[in-house]
This record gives sequence, structure tokens and C-alpha cells, in this order.
Amino acid sequence: MSVESIRNVVIFIIILGVLVFVHEMGHFIVSLMARVKIKEFGFGLPPRMRRITSWRDTEITLNWLPLGGFVRPEGEFDPTIPGGLAASSPWIRLGIFAAGPIANLIVGLCLLVLGFMAGWPDQVKVVDVSAGSPAEVAGLQSDDVITQVNGSPLYNTTELHDLIYKNKGQDISFKINRNGELSTITLTPREAWPEGQGPAGFVTSGVIVKYRLPTALRRAIEQKIALVQETTQLTIRLARGQMTSGEARITGPVGLKQVSDQAVANAIQWNEWFPILYLGAWMSTAIGLTNLLPLPALDGGRALFVGIEIFRGKRISVKVEKAVHAAGVVLLLILLIALTLNDILHPFA
Repeated sequence: MSVESIRNVVIFIIILGVLVFVHEMGHFIVSLMARVKIKEFGFGLPPRMRRITSWRDTEITLNWLPLGGFVRPEGEFDPTIPGGLAASSPWIRLGIFAAGPIANLIVGLCLLVLGFMAGWPDQVKVVDVSAGSPAEVAGLQSDDVITQVNGSPLYNTTELHDLIYKNKGQDISFKINRNGELSTITLTPREAWPEGQGPAGFVTSGVIVKYRLPTALRRAIEQKIALVQETTQLTIRLARGQMTSGEARITGPVGLKQVSDQAVANAIQWNEWFPILYLGAWMSTAIGLTNLLPLPALDGGRALFVGIEIFRGKRISVKVEKAVHAAGVVLLLILLIALTLNDILHPFA
């Protein structure tokens, strides 16, 4: 294994480990606030390497698998154990189950804020205009910065690319900044074009912008909302069978590692932190939203049982709940194996 491969593995383990650890810390902190007893807080995943210490009757342990951590509450399913999880009120349990995903969503936002402060490709600059193209006819020039398209702010080249291809043959309004002077031009992407030019006939690149905290927070919130909306919409469309495997792909650890490798390569090539910070924000958001799904063994599945209990006014049988979540664990492991095999056989391009 090369030094580069070892570096990429270490970076991926650190990112994933920190995000899983944050998730478990969310559960842990809210459990302490609700005075629910925690038997063990583990750094890493079992098997156990050693016991580090104890704090407030909680064993702090170090485990062999360096992937985040875990929380083992007292009386997880047994409501007869005083101070245990199952003995607490339904609303407290809901709060504890939600705390992990919420922690991931908050950390994802914080990573985006850091990214926008450290430097983010948040402006679109024209680097080349083809002779005789719609862009040249409209008056677009190299070094122009496109700030708005059809009245909406423009932040990245992907948005611009998608908009141009969706509006071939239609007028598009561009607000541009040329050496500090603002102006508006109208460009009509063509239906057919010479090879290598595209509908509009100009080439752009992202411009790195560093924001102060207030603006960075605003842009991070906007980006976070877009991430959540995109992930939610993709999940809904996938569940309804409205997307093909070519349009969306669910990935496992191997696929995430491949995405992480590309982010690290981009960060090194561009000498910028934003690819890694965005990767962390995306993964943290994905972990948070995935765990909110009402599926057995996930936090959302545990919360669903509590919701049914609140609605019925009666707790579901412990045996039934344990059996459902145990089956969920098995199904998740099968899915994980299937995704891993798919990622190995069909790597990301």
C-alpha cells in the first residue's frame, strides 16, 4: 500500500470516526441532562481494548475499531430498571433518540461555516468566450463575474451549467460584475453548437471567496437547507421508485471512501480546505438524516415506537420491540454488505 493510500485511509477513518463520535455524544449529553443512567461510553467500536476510567457510574472504554464510539444506556429495553432508558418518559426517550441526528446536523452546519470562512468557490468567473457564440453576441467577456441569473444569486458553475442546458432557445438574464461595474445582459443558449463549445459558448471557473462570520453563517445555512432538501427529495423519489440506478446511487463505506479520496485529491491539488470540509458536512448531514428514517434499529425507528406508544397510551411489548430492532440490524447488515460489494464491483468514476 502506497503512502498516498495510507494517508487517504487515515483521513477517511478520522472523518467518519469523528462524525459517529459526535452522533453518540449527542445521545450521551441529552441522556445525562435527562438523568438517564449510562453504563458505558466507548471510544471506538467493540471489541474492548481496555477500560480507561469511570465517571458518574459510567464506564469510559477504549475499543479496537477506530470508528467513532457508542453509548450503552442502563435498562435500554427494560422499563423496570430505575433510572434506565426504558423507564424514562416517552418524551425524554424521543429527545435522546433525536439528539444524535440533531448533533450531526449541527456539526454539518458548523463545518460549512468554517468552509465559507476558510475559502469557498462561491463566485463564477468567465475565463473564455468563443468567437461568434451567443455569449460573445450578448457581450460577455473574459474575467466577468456572473453574480445573478434570471434574478437569482449564482454561486457555482454547476448551477449555471444546469440552468443553461434547461433553457436552450430561451432568453436568460445575466447580471455581471466587470471591474467593479454592474450590468445586465441577455443571452440565448443555442439548440445546436460546434463541438466543444456548449449551448452558450463560454467557459467559467469558480472563484474562491472568504467570508466574515455573519456572511459565512448565512451562506452555510443556505447551503445546509439545500443539502437537506436535496437529500430528502432524493430519498422520497427513490422510495417511490421514481429514480433509476443511473440517477441515484446508495453507497456503503467503500463508496464513501472513494468519494473521500477524490475530496482529498482536490484539496491537495487546489491547496484549499473546502473539499474536505464539504465532504464532512455532507457526510454528517447524511448520517443525521439517515438515522431519522423510521426504520428498525435506527434512531428514527426507535422514535417511531415511542410515537406509537404516545398515540396508544400504552407501551409496545418489549419482546416485540426487541425482535423488530434485531431484525432491523440483520437487514441493515445485509444491505451494508450488498452496498459494499456493489461499490467494489462498480467503483465511482
